[in-house]
Amino acid sequence: MAQVLKAFPTRLRRFKEGDRVSPQDDLAPQSFDGLVDAGYVEKLPIAAKTKKQDPSKAD
Repeated sequence: MAQVLKAFPTRLRRFKEGDRVSPQDDLAPQSFDGLVDAGYVEKLPIAAKTKKQDPSKAD
């Protein structure tokens, strides 16, 4: 989860500074990456953003 740095609205709710948001949240009409690039949301480490399962550990 990333922290909101500047308040912004979405269709469903208004996020304020200090709120937590994740890339999986519905942020329409914005996108998570667009909000990060614009400085509204803190940047996540790459590993936290893409949770891919290791193929060698697949069932």
